[in-house]
This record gives sequence, C-alpha cells and structure tokens, in this order.
Amino acid sequence: MSNTRVSLYAALLEAAQKHTLQIAESVPESHRFKQLQEGKATPLWLVGHLANTVNTLGLGYTLEQPSVLTKEQSVLFAPDFVGGKTPTTNPDEYPTWDEVITIYNAVFEKALEGVRALDDAVLPDPLPGKLADEMRSFFSSIGTTLGIMIQHDAYHRGQIGMIAKLD
Repeated sequence: MSNTRVSLYAALLEAAQKHTLQIAESVPESHRFKQLQEGKATPLWLVGHLANTVNTLGLGYTLEQPSVLTKEQSVLFAPDFVGGKTPTTNPDEYPTWDEVITIYNAVFEKALEGVRALDDAVLPDPLPGKLADEMRSFFSSIGTTLGIMIQHDAYHRGQIGMIAKLD
C-alpha cells in the first residue's frame, strides 16, 4: 500500500511550518502588533490564527484529536466571521510572542504526527469531525482540507512578511 499523497501533504505542511517560522523570526519586535488598518491582523495575531486554523481544521475536524489551544485562545485567534475577537494592537490581550510561537509549533507537530499516520485511501473521505453542514462543501474531504491548510499558511505567511517590512 502506497502512502505517497499523505507523505506529500506531510512534507508540505512541514515546509509551511518551517517557512512561516523563518518569516516570523524576521518580524521586528516593533512590528509584532502593527496593523494595516484598525481591527486588521497583526503578525502576532496571524501566527496565532495559523495555529488556531490547524488546531481546528487539522486536529479537530480532520484528525479528531483534542485541541492544543484553550477555548479562550481559539476565540482570540479566530476571524470574526466565525465568532472570533477583532485583532487589536494591545499586547496585554494576547499571549507573548514566544508563547504564540510555541503554540504554533505544538499544533503543527501534533498535526504532522496525525497526518503521517493517515493512509492515502482516506484522503477522499469527508471530514470525520463535527463540522457545520454549510462548511462541508468547502472542506469537502480530508485531502482538500489538508491542501487548504497549506495554502492558508502560505497566504498569511505573505501578510506577516509584508507587515514586517513596512515602515
């Protein structure tokens, strides 16, 4: 039995983690709470958001594993259209940068372990977790969801890098 596709998804998730951490390291401390507009994402929020996404979609809905984030952290780093809090520039409302990086790593390591244990045969299957029916058409299968998580990480990695370079 071949696990070529699962191995590819795992390698791409691992690369996403590595490259996002590299970009995060380039964010000057002065830019960790920089916003392009009031109420928009900051680099710290984006790293937390990426962790929350893999935690929710990957660990929860795809792998049916327990959450790494607390409920409070999930709300803090979720977008407002799914009940999250609007990002702010107030560092007192968030874990520290190092704590968010640690959360991001913990979520990715646990997700990578779970993805590596999958078999290619399950990739076309619907997500086993308790996902809202209206979300099932977008997150239509385990394989599609893994691909979305990889693309999502790349999208927000670009935002983090852009904000890091602004004056």
